[in-house]
Amino acid sequence: MKENREECGDHLSSATIFAPTTGAKFAKAFRTKGVWLVNALRVEVVRQKVVEAVHIVHAVALDSDRQLHAVFGDASLMTYWRSTAKPLQAMAVVITGAADAFGLTEKELAIACGSHAGSADHIAVVRQMLAKGCLTETHLQCAPHEPYDADERHRLIREGKSPTALHSNCSGKHAAMLLTAKHLGAPLETYRDPNHPVQRLIAEGLVKATDDPALTDTVVADGCGAPIWASPLLKIALAFHRFVTGALGEPAQRLTAAMAAHPEMVSGKGHWNTRLIEATEGRFIGKGGAEGLFAGAFRDGRAIAVKVQDGNPRAIPIVVTALLTHLQWLTEEEQNRLADYLEPPLKNLHGEIVGVFRVRFPP
Repeated sequence: MKENREECGDHLSSATIFAPTTGAKFAKAFRTKGVWLVNALRVEVVRQKVVEAVHIVHAVALDSDRQLHAVFGDASLMTYWRSTAKPLQAMAVVITGAADAFGLTEKELAIACGSHAGSADHIAVVRQMLAKGCLTETHLQCAPHEPYDADERHRLIREGKSPTALHSNCSGKHAAMLLTAKHLGAPLETYRDPNHPVQRLIAEGLVKATDDPALTDTVVADGCGAPIWASPLLKIALAFHRFVTGALGEPAQRLTAAMAAHPEMVSGKGHWNTRLIEATEGRFIGKGGAEGLFAGAFRDGRAIAVKVQDGNPRAIPIVVTALLTHLQWLTEEEQNRLADYLEPPLKNLHGEIVGVFRVRFPP
């Protein structure tokens, strides 16, 4: 990429990006095409001391003052936000006054930010959101898929039923978009169109959060059909810094508080994304997305953005936990709560330990 996308607001310049972790001597080489690979993180799948597979991971970390604290791999790597954008997309329902007009609860705001598991509880929350706007699941334009929640999935099988749009992990986001559209008096049928007032408002918010006007040129349909945009990894970290610290205003503060209060709505009970928020007792707020993306920030502004190059999501819980531990940003108690993600065992179908997942940091 030729654009000067390395800068993070006014505080960072291309000269400061690599110095904190690589040293001046390596900084010049690091900018050379392909050399970033040397500095990337590696999640290795080790079976009987043989490295069977490797996931290359790019990661950036900002300190509480927005200064670049660490970089591994390519900080300017362009990637689509996917579901990592949901907390910022949900800002529209608060900014427009729709959340107050329809009396949305903290739990409902949290699920608007989340990728839920399609449990009975999740479905009930989304259905309640829609009902507050005199809407039903027929208004949702997110395609159905099998729920991730085992109890709900088994119930559907027992009863011979198919999943509905409510089971989509994105139904909370779509419900918030519909309520925003209704509050604005905008068409409901076209709420997924990038030129719809709701989507234009969301895009404007992402531009503000990332300082990246070029973001709007990248719009494409996400897996659920709603618009999504792409940004450099460094800009995604910056956006979460601003979101979690409240630099984006009271709407971001409300959504952050909602995610902290109801982490089970952000993903699902026992899921890593939920467990990370629970382990830090809401001190850290983050959100994962498809194709191996994760970003989040502590309340004091320290932020990370992580991208698995091959898109494999299995590497995300392992590498994010290892990264936060490496940076010494987790307390000892928080590390203990997440210990099963630090070099977790590799098991076969008999439950026997046959190897390990490990994270390699560059020297």
